[in-house]
Amino acid sequence: MKTKNNLRKILAIVISLFLGNGLLLSLGLLFPKALAAILPADPFVKSFIVELIGALISIGLIFFFHKTHVLKITSSGMKEGLGCGLPMLILYGLFLLLGISNLAGQTLIPTWQITLFALRCILIGVAEEGLFRGVIQELFMDIFGKDTRKGVMLSIFCAATVFGLNHFQNLIAGVTLPAVLIQVLSAVAAGLMFGAIVFRSGRIIWPMVIVHALVDGSSFIYSGILTGASSDVDSVNSLNPVNLVMVLVFAGIFFFLMRREKTAELYEGK
Repeated sequence: MKTKNNLRKILAIVISLFLGNGLLLSLGLLFPKALAAILPADPFVKSFIVELIGALISIGLIFFFHKTHVLKITSSGMKEGLGCGLPMLILYGLFLLLGISNLAGQTLIPTWQITLFALRCILIGVAEEGLFRGVIQELFMDIFGKDTRKGVMLSIFCAATVFGLNHFQNLIAGVTLPAVLIQVLSAVAAGLMFGAIVFRSGRIIWPMVIVHALVDGSSFIYSGILTGASSDVDSVNSLNPVNLVMVLVFAGIFFFLMRREKTAELYEGK
């Protein structure tokens, strides 16, 4: 019975991944002309709409699988989550300031596009954290258990691996293989850290949505997206082996947040 139930959970994970991240990609591959005719030509509007759809699908999956506890907003959860994410908030906050300082004297894209870009970054956080931490990580916890250290660690690791491997789809968009490999490794490590922050938050996603939005937003701004000088693909293709240093940073934060003596109180006695 347990094996059958676990197989159902695995199937739910696969379906969630397809609906949350593979549906639009599949439609784009199967019906490129039709999708191009429906979506606006402006890249900022198009990206905003795509991320909005992704966010709505993720929220829908959260309700479908009865994981609505991840959407709660509690003062203790927000405080703990933002506290755990503080190193990332500081690091990428500085990165954001550096990116903004590089804009001095340059011609920026129109204000409405900047607004859509900012909203898009928030939607990315909602879509990806809702899907990978709010649904997939929670489903893995249904399989491995959320009341033991082993179960929690396995769940976070599996969700992070799925999150990282998911970035191979960027090859279809035109990202080079070396850049994608760096992105996948970085995403797995980031997924570990993201999963730990969500767990430490009391398994609510909102603190991580804020952190995720800042990470993506600052990276895009630093790459020059607000001047129209680069696209999403250009931003990813600019990755080089030096970026792998962040793998060690992300992994280090993960192990610190999930150290045995700190997490015991969160999963024991439940």
